[in-house]
Amino acid sequence: MTARETLQQQAPNSRRADVIATELGYLWSNLLQRGVLDSHRSIGFCAIGDDEGSNTLAANLALFLGSKDKRLALVEASLRRQALAAVFQVTPVPGLADLLAAKAVQRDVLRLQVAPGVDLMPAGQSTDPFWSFTDDRFRAILGQLLVERDLCLVDVPSLNRAPEASLVVRALDAVVLVVEANRHRAEVVQRNLTYLRSLGTPVLGSIVNELVHEVPTLVQKLL
Repeated sequence: MTARETLQQQAPNSRRADVIATELGYLWSNLLQRGVLDSHRSIGFCAIGDDEGSNTLAANLALFLGSKDKRLALVEASLRRQALAAVFQVTPVPGLADLLAAKAVQRDVLRLQVAPGVDLMPAGQSTDPFWSFTDDRFRAILGQLLVERDLCLVDVPSLNRAPEASLVVRALDAVVLVVEANRHRAEVVQRNLTYLRSLGTPVLGSIVNELVHEVPTLVQKLL
């Protein structure tokens, strides 16, 4: 799957938008089979390292589900590398970090209807991302968001860059590992999957991002 661009950045009804939507449909079908909407309503997307597309994948899935009449919150828990405010062209502060630090209330940090069905909680500003997640406040925030929404999709900090990633994962109902193709050795991916499972949160699977298929020249001419 390729998830570096959001559906919002694609021309409506373009071939590229159709391909992304089809891939997201397959992803959603697989997640439903694993208990999403039943026992799993807060779902995290995390990567091993930075810039592997986990945040864009979460944003794309949010856009896709919002277009299918689902109501959801997209939460940016990656406080060290904020990106989603720029994607949706909203003010970056206040955000989750400010809510966790009791410097703001929920209505101030939610950007309502950034797309149909999608409310965004950007990262905000934090001077100590690790300490922000050391109690049950994040879990409580997710519970509040789910009172009026079907799902919370969470951008989780990268596993090998942020020690708070494990704390974020433990607060979720389930997590998905996003892996950039040809970036990590197989044993590295397996080790991180094992680590995720050790945290006690169900791992719904892994997604290979930026997987490129060679296209024969004759076929390229037809595209």
